[in-house]
Amino acid sequence: MAENTEPTGEKRERRLEKEIEVLAPLAEVWKSLSDANELVKWFPLEARVTPGVGGKIFVSWGPDCEGEAEIIAWEPGKRIAWKEPIAVVEFSLEARSEKTIVRLVQSGFFGNEDWENEWFESTDYGWGFMLLGLKWALENHAGASRQVAWLRKASLHSREETYHRLLAPGSLFLDGANALSSGAPFKLSATDSVKYSGFTQFARLNRGVCLSVCELNEALFWITIEGMPGKIEAQIWLSSFGLGQKSLDEFSSYWDKRLREVLV
Repeated sequence: MAENTEPTGEKRERRLEKEIEVLAPLAEVWKSLSDANELVKWFPLEARVTPGVGGKIFVSWGPDCEGEAEIIAWEPGKRIAWKEPIAVVEFSLEARSEKTIVRLVQSGFFGNEDWENEWFESTDYGWGFMLLGLKWALENHAGASRQVAWLRKASLHSREETYHRLLAPGSLFLDGANALSSGAPFKLSATDSVKYSGFTQFARLNRGVCLSVCELNEALFWITIEGMPGKIEAQIWLSSFGLGQKSLDEFSSYWDKRLREVLV
């Protein structure tokens, strides 16, 4: 959920707050948040962590999306926070029976310009997927390494038109993915041989959908639309575990081609 706080100074701050339950011991969840080797199982493609207050956390999704931040809170098993140039990200943990409650707060959102609203909405949406990835890795693939396919294609169309072109019947899927509903089972066919089934983890109009796919060894398959008007980009992201490099390469080749075909 996103929360508006009272005005301070001339600008009003908005804070992003989210909470999830993870069926895993608190110690394992803490490790997933604070250990570089565990972070890459759900969050960035590359990570480095120098632990402790005053230490550093580096995360990267490639040269155009990476950065290093100072760690400003480090309480093992309880809380970790880091300060980015214009934001603070804080995770706090609470053990509850066999589950761990993970709370995320990101502050530092000021202003109401179009780009600021888009940044806020995009960050809120992106954390939804990342936190799902944390929960999914710990509950369904504990101890396994993650293999990622990340396919990207600039779109000349609006966000709404790009969404339609990706998810309407006859586009990426013959039967369409635009009517998927969060929490519901699905069956989709791209071709006679590429058929997926599983559950819709979430669906958000004009943003995208995330599916857990049985045929891909319970991978997370995310179709998402990012960017400001005039700089819209369509992406397909696969978080897979134990899928094998050959299958991952075949997935990347097929979906990269399809992404380019539907966004001509």
